[in-house]
Amino acid sequence: MIEGWSVVPERAAVGAAGLNVEVVHGDGVTFAYGADALVVIVDAGDRPHGNAVENENTLVLREPLPSEATQWMTSKNESNQPLLGFVKMADGCLALGKLYQACSIYRGMDPYTGEQRSLKFAELTWGERLPPGLLDKVRPTTTLPVPGIDWLDDVPQDLTRALRSFLTAWYVDVPAPPATPQQAAMKLPAPLLAFHSIAASREVILGQQDFIEPLDGIEYLEDEPLVVFAAENQGVWVALIDPTDDDPVVWYDGGPERLRERERLSGFLLQFALNEAVSTSPFTGFATVTPEVLDRFVEDLVPVPLQPMRVPGDPTRHWVAPGLVAMAADYGESGIWLSVGSRQRSALRPLRSRLEWEQFNG
Repeated sequence: MIEGWSVVPERAAVGAAGLNVEVVHGDGVTFAYGADALVVIVDAGDRPHGNAVENENTLVLREPLPSEATQWMTSKNESNQPLLGFVKMADGCLALGKLYQACSIYRGMDPYTGEQRSLKFAELTWGERLPPGLLDKVRPTTTLPVPGIDWLDDVPQDLTRALRSFLTAWYVDVPAPPATPQQAAMKLPAPLLAFHSIAASREVILGQQDFIEPLDGIEYLEDEPLVVFAAENQGVWVALIDPTDDDPVVWYDGGPERLRERERLSGFLLQFALNEAVSTSPFTGFATVTPEVLDRFVEDLVPVPLQPMRVPGDPTRHWVAPGLVAMAADYGESGIWLSVGSRQRSALRPLRSRLEWEQFNG
């Protein structure tokens, strides 16, 4: 027993599948299928891009998985057999109890038989959350060096240098293959050209949530001296600038009237990068908070000295710490949406106990 949780020998975990058990192995995971249940035994460890426990009550499976596992997952759904979860640790298998398929994605469907093909992704959850101490044993996290926040010193006098320093450090783990040169159809402001220069060998920097248009995709609006250089992911807004200005005003187009961003282009691009760092990093957290809770939460963080942004909520503010970006978007009656992001789980671990997170994988 560990803090009220059962630990059993691996043979007992496999045996929970019942008679006539079949066993197959994947990367960091074992599947056992028998007369009584389908058993999933995932190895302890921190594997953000593999099969592993992701947070206190979520286990994630990712392709490639044994073809038998795909068949068993499908037949389990049809037969209503229970899905049981275990974590293989040094001293035995920790019993998670009954698992539920919160999300399953299959790679296509056979157009002739209608059968689902290989399982691409599955998110499995269970009822009782693992306490922090036990989660650290199930998913031990290596503490690695994290990017610093010295770039903040450049914000008051050189926003482009601050942007370059932040992005270079934040995405240092992303491979940078040789870039393919692009050309714009018109002269563009230096801050935007600098952003594209930084992003040239790391396309991810152009955005995964919202987007900065590629240079060869920037075009003038019809009958206006403005160009569209950025867009929201669902088309709610596009961002416009006058390309003849050295550091132009940024306008949002998409509502009943155009809105002017508080910061000019150089500040907008840094804030855009911070938004993306929060929204698309591999380790994130989200909570809806009151102003009082937000004030307490950011006491130990450093505010980014820019005027509040208008998107995704108005106002949207940013704070940073080594390896961490926090963003608070005010949605009025819907509350303040606080999000945090990091490229290393260790940077988020100290935040686990600060809030009742609605979603957190740090």
